[in-house]
Amino acid sequence: MEGPIRVMIVDDHPITRQGLRAAFSLYEEIEVVGEAASGAEAVFVADEVLPEVVFMDIRMPGMGGLDATRLIVGRHPDIKIIVFSVDESRSTVAEAIRAGVSGYLLKDVGGDDLVAAARMVMDGRAVIHPSLTRVFLEEAHLASDSGDGIGLSDREVEILQRVAYGSTTRQVADDLGISAHTVKTHVDRIFEKLAANDRAQAVAIAVRRGLID
Repeated sequence: MEGPIRVMIVDDHPITRQGLRAAFSLYEEIEVVGEAASGAEAVFVADEVLPEVVFMDIRMPGMGGLDATRLIVGRHPDIKIIVFSVDESRSTVAEAIRAGVSGYLLKDVGGDDLVAAARMVMDGRAVIHPSLTRVFLEEAHLASDSGDGIGLSDREVEILQRVAYGSTTRQVADDLGISAHTVKTHVDRIFEKLAANDRAQAVAIAVRRGLID
């Protein structure tokens, strides 16, 4: 990997943000490119600085972290979101998976764990806090079967639905107000998730699973 990993920190507590920034400053392979104190601010800052990895708190005033995750992943599918929270409830883990996170960590981990997590998601691997491994994998399996989260995100289902009706990449981009490159990235991820070789196969698999009409 060339250059440091571009990281963004999202948490409504200034002390937490300062602590994370200080921890990351000890590692040459991490560059903190942005911070946000709310979900809405996170979406705005992500658009501006285009981080590679976001460490996202969940419970924040106004827009929460998972709603922000959905928006960020929908606009920038290459950005990896790692939940960094004290909330270890099964329902929240399930919601995080449906939102499209790449990992879920609790706030008892150290700096080495955070940096390792950033490396892992950049390599395309999921990051799971040890105490949440069983819950995360069970919920990920359920989500995959139903077409949510690690299966297909809401945006990916939306794009695949249009592809099924014969829309081109440019038409999908125009309909959704995103770039053709972003559509192509989503389509590539759809192929990977469904183990499909082309659009026709992806649509056929999605129809069989009931992901699209």
